[in-house]
Amino acid sequence: MPVYNGARFLSQALDSLLGQSFSNLELIISDNASTDQTERICRAYAGKDTRVRYFRQTANIGAPRNWNFVAKEARGRYFKWSSGNDFCPSDMVEKCVAVMEDDAGVVLCYGRTCLVDEETNSRKEYSYDIAVLEGLPHERFRTLYRTLALNNAQSGLIRADALRRTRYDRPYPHGDVVLMAELALQGKFVLLPDVLLYRRMGRDTFSSLLSPAEMQVFFDPKAKRGVGLWHLRMHLDFFVTVLRASLGLPEKLRTLMLVLRHAIWDRKKLWVELRDRLVGARHA
Repeated sequence: MPVYNGARFLSQALDSLLGQSFSNLELIISDNASTDQTERICRAYAGKDTRVRYFRQTANIGAPRNWNFVAKEARGRYFKWSSGNDFCPSDMVEKCVAVMEDDAGVVLCYGRTCLVDEETNSRKEYSYDIAVLEGLPHERFRTLYRTLALNNAQSGLIRADALRRTRYDRPYPHGDVVLMAELALQGKFVLLPDVLLYRRMGRDTFSSLLSPAEMQVFFDPKAKRGVGLWHLRMHLDFFVTVLRASLGLPEKLRTLMLVLRHAIWDRKKLWVELRDRLVGARHA
């Protein structure tokens, strides 16, 4: 659980994980130098449950690096990222483990998502979670890129050895999509019919609603020039991902063609980014 100033919903999130019917787990918390009551809450939980490992960053390292920190500390066969804002039913891990134990070709398993308004607590089931079940890597890549909207799958159960073969999350908007592509090139994503994630949505819990200055701090507080050129970075990351992937030459070429096609589709966004960066540099 990577967390930053998450005291508002943190206890419910922690209780939902420590109350899992599959109890043979460790809960790794990385507190990203929070300034609210997050530290006090986490230390209290660590003091009463030996499965909790609590780390506190000395300075804000940005959300992606904090998410990557807990992944690299994990020691289990399976891994799950959990936000300090969200919660899940007590059988979430048990149901996902059963699927992954039965099929070694599954690298990620998750359930449907229910969106929870952070102010009113009203709930609405999300209709666009995706399964990625194709047999060939380039087909899974295509499905993921074309259909992934809210990345609820990142909060599913992931095969740890597959995750270690990725370059983890990236410090720019939608850098998590490249991570999902790295996983999809390795195996299938199974979507279970039950709601297994309750995801809070609102000003404090959904990064897409942040201002540009807040977005900068969220992704990479140490970056000197903000989080610009992220479309270009994402497409370059896709190319590198495919080149690094353990694929036969025919599959690698098919996937590279898809990456090139997506970059061509995004050419207007890429041009606007480059133009704005050049104009900004000229006036700096």
